[in-house]
Amino acid sequence: SSSSSVTTRVGASCSSRMKTCSSLTSSRRSGVGVHTMRKGMNATTTARSFVAKPRPRPGPAQSQCNASSSRRTGTGFSNVSNQVICPRPSVLLSSVPANQNGYQVKSHAWQQTSASASSSYSTQQTSRAIEWDYDYEVQLAANLWETSGATADQYLDGREKESTREHTPSSSSENILEEKNKMTITVNRLITEAPDAYGVAHVAETHWRSFDATATVRAIAWMAKFGLRSSESDGMTEYANLGEAIKRLKTLVAKFSTEFSTRDVVVLLGGFAQLGWELTPALSDRVRSLSGGNLEKLSSQEITCTVWALGRTNAKPPKRVLKGLEEWCLRHSSSVETPQMVQVVWGFGQLSHRLTDKWYEALNSFHMKNLRVLKPSEQALFAWSLSRVGLCNDRSVGKSLLDAFKSSLRQYDLISMNLMLKCFHLMKIRVPSDLLAKCEVRCLHCMSKCATGPIADFIYRCVKTRHEVNMHTRVYIENLVNSKMDDLNSKDMALLMWSFAKLGHKPKARFLKRLENQFELLETQFQPQSLSLLIWAYAKLRLPVSRRFAESHYYMVWKQMSSMNMQCLANIMWSYGRLDLDVPKDLFQELMAHFKLNLKQCNSQNISNIMVSCARLGKRPDDELLSLIELNATRKMGKFSSQGMSNVLWSFIKLRWRPTEDFLLSFQKHFGAKLQKASPQNVANVVWSFAQIRYMPYENVMESLFESVEKNLDTFSEQDVATLLWGCGKLRYEIAPSVLRKFQVYCLKRARHFSLHDISLSLWGFTQQSVDIQPEVLQVMYEMSIKHLDASFHTEAFVHLVWSLSVRNTNGLNRGAILVGRYEKQLLETVHTLSGYDASKLFCSLAFLDCMTPDICSKLMKTIESRIHCYDESQLQSILNAAETLELTICDHAFNQKVQVAIAKCNLKGTE
Repeated sequence: SSSSSVTTRVGASCSSRMKTCSSLTSSRRSGVGVHTMRKGMNATTTARSFVAKPRPRPGPAQSQCNASSSRRTGTGFSNVSNQVICPRPSVLLSSVPANQNGYQVKSHAWQQTSASASSSYSTQQTSRAIEWDYDYEVQLAANLWETSGATADQYLDGREKESTREHTPSSSSENILEEKNKMTITVNRLITEAPDAYGVAHVAETHWRSFDATATVRAIAWMAKFGLRSSESDGMTEYANLGEAIKRLKTLVAKFSTEFSTRDVVVLLGGFAQLGWELTPALSDRVRSLSGGNLEKLSSQEITCTVWALGRTNAKPPKRVLKGLEEWCLRHSSSVETPQMVQVVWGFGQLSHRLTDKWYEALNSFHMKNLRVLKPSEQALFAWSLSRVGLCNDRSVGKSLLDAFKSSLRQYDLISMNLMLKCFHLMKIRVPSDLLAKCEVRCLHCMSKCATGPIADFIYRCVKTRHEVNMHTRVYIENLVNSKMDDLNSKDMALLMWSFAKLGHKPKARFLKRLENQFELLETQFQPQSLSLLIWAYAKLRLPVSRRFAESHYYMVWKQMSSMNMQCLANIMWSYGRLDLDVPKDLFQELMAHFKLNLKQCNSQNISNIMVSCARLGKRPDDELLSLIELNATRKMGKFSSQGMSNVLWSFIKLRWRPTEDFLLSFQKHFGAKLQKASPQNVANVVWSFAQIRYMPYENVMESLFESVEKNLDTFSEQDVATLLWGCGKLRYEIAPSVLRKFQVYCLKRARHFSLHDISLSLWGFTQQSVDIQPEVLQVMYEMSIKHLDASFHTEAFVHLVWSLSVRNTNGLNRGAILVGRYEKQLLETVHTLSGYDASKLFCSLAFLDCMTPDICSKLMKTIESRIHCYDESQLQSILNAAETLELTICDHAFNQKVQVAIAKCNLKGTE
């Protein structure tokens, strides 16, 4: 009884002093001077009046706090035996930068965010967060230091009180306990009266030895109330000298971890989440107790706080805990307000916890009809959270979200609108075109106040939803981004240019110049995906590439080579090939080495694009890599599209690599099966490739090819038709008469669109068929060739044209001789540039047409003699036959002897 009396007197005395200090502090904070207190205003009156008229919180969250106060219940704490402070989360939203996994959650109470925050692949968005009640401090003081004669042992932990009562201490023990009680009360008073985070940190750093579990919880809650925010590195805060205090508090959490009640754990989770701290191992262990009967003691707001805090801290609670929280939320979904449900779903989404389909019924029954009362940023966060937890397959949920979005569109900011469009895309919800047009108008209203990130993200979202952005909007975005180019980061730059390429919008030269300068400044920020998207956009739009920009891109690609996946490598290689860039030899070798190392990870499209780019660049990989590519392509042939198969075969031929029989057989099997999806260019390239390697496909394959050609001949280009005719001539394949007639009709109708090269190939192909070409077709092709030759003389095309006319020299009109006489001067100037094969063709053609002149013959003989070792026996025999038809004044006997000697050598090699 003696010790109890002493404790009571000490507690009462301390309590009286605390009341006075609390009242003074309250009066100072509410604008009441100290002199007013001296005139008769007692502590109780001051505290109660302050509770009735709480001072507004400073900072950007004030208006949001007042707006959401109607949703709050209670006073923001629970007055339990150990004075546990239980947060009542008030749901607020603020724009924050996005991370790779989703949208972070920040509170208006501790950080003011910018409406122009940047966004990228994942847009920026807002999130509901715990906001401590604005009258939290006053209510706490009023409850703790109420003038009711409460003794100090009322504020001790229950287990400590029991221990004090069971063991009657000695006189020295009483003194120690008394001092301990005094220090405990003093510490709690100092925490309560701390004016800011510095004050709380000073108490924690100076008096940490006197902290108990209650003081530890209160200190962390108080620091969270003041809005202290940690940076990414643990222990370092925006307050430079608070690192030691934070370490002390975390140590105390570990020390008293076994003494915390369930509500203590919830408060600590909320505090750690508000402060941005990682959970300590001890607190993570206590999280495991949040299951079963312990959850039933908590209110809906406390459960909401728990789920939000676990998601905010990226904790990894056991599945048992998550399942228990899910079941509780599902069971009490009717009592959870819609704003709180947003927090709950967001928390589960951050924890990557998939919710069951039972949630659909709960959401449709209690919450989806209340979406319109949510702010636009809350609606967007809710939609995003539903997609994260797997609740995105219900049409009624999607329709409710779309209706809420449509009704609130005028209040949406650009960041929230981008997130909603992203969620609709993920949920496979079709957004009406008229609504997208309204989104475009809303974007024009908002973008002048936004940074470049949300602007780039909006046009990217429009492209993903297949919305054709208005030309006025594109130009406005281009000009606005040009004025804010210094704020453009690497990811937004890549997305913006990719979107422009998809829309077919070519930016102006001044925009590209500034963009390329910014590209060089962001050298350290570019990742492989951004590099690939940017150069892909240049290639798609066929934009001019300056040497400086190309060299910068080469360097960044080389620097990021080790972290580059095969999709990025394929896109970069394809773009280099399409732009016809002069890729440095060492960089090409590095790219091929990386390709070889990761060949098994490549899909069919990656292989196709890389092979096409190598062929276009004219850079040949080594034989070992080509062999591995062929083997890999043979195994995956069934996964290739018809275009992919065509491109790979074409690339092998261009790179002078003859595929094996296994590859060709597999190719015929799978290409024939996918022929209906093949484009005209794919079909023409396949026939060309077979003709180049003199490989005759199976008869049924060729029949299928030309059945497809006959059905879709009008969709073929002039070049495709010329390639088909030339390929069939090389393969000695007889085209069906009905198809051949359609070819001639096609040529007659579209002759004016044929190039000189196409005319020469087509005429030569017609000459190799058994059916004679129609005279009117021949005449119109002949007239078009003269127009092309008059405009620009091309020696090789001229040779093919004369060769074709020499074979079909009919109706007494020697068209070939007319061409030779018309262009003799140009021919004499360029004949020395002909290849051995073309020189022999021209020599034979002029001999058969009987239009050989001495000057032309002399130059052709010199060309043939210089390349005589390149001919085979049949070609040499054709040259000899043509020479024998010429008069000796034109072709001397010595030339014939040289040709005969070459034929003899060929016979000798054949015999050996």
